[in-house]
Amino acid sequence: MINWSRTVLVPATVAAVIGLAACGSGSTPPAEAGSSAPTSHNMADMAPGETMAPGDSMEGMEHGGHSGTPGQLQLWAVQSGDLGVVVTDGSGQLFYRFDGDQNAPSVSNCTGDCTTTWQPVIADLNSPPELLGVDEAAIDVMARPDGSEQLTLAGWPLYRHIGEHGGLQGTQANGTDGVWFAIRPDGNKAG
Repeated sequence: MINWSRTVLVPATVAAVIGLAACGSGSTPPAEAGSSAPTSHNMADMAPGETMAPGDSMEGMEHGGHSGTPGQLQLWAVQSGDLGVVVTDGSGQLFYRFDGDQNAPSVSNCTGDCTTTWQPVIADLNSPPELLGVDEAAIDVMARPDGSEQLTLAGWPLYRHIGEHGGLQGTQANGTDGVWFAIRPDGNKAG
């Protein structure tokens, strides 16, 4: 496991994250049973490993409790209706794993033309990713053939699907060619 000088567990602004799972108590009481009014939560009140329930409001998260830096990578455990709990970035873009890779030891076999569709997630060794519902001990980096450092989750190299723009719009890419899958917080395949 990489030893970043600090680890941030509280995420920044969320633009288009859909359907999040189970949240602890926030500063606003939960909506009445049967009510369609969303519950508002403050990220500063959430414990590591907690996620949010569908219908919860992101109010209070945009500014209160954000301790990351602009452009900092986020890895968040998010409930997707179709795939279950998956890992996304702050805009809701899915992270993927490739069955052609190895996780023990971590090896990426997506090089050359493969990276025009599946972009490796390159780690910034000076800035740890923000984590929400993703275990810090599962995050590491591995050297790619070009010398860059790729982020791994449970040993699996992480990728983004080129053309996806967040909001869990890319769920159609899950299972592409029978070898590309959205990744769960434990490193297993989603769906």
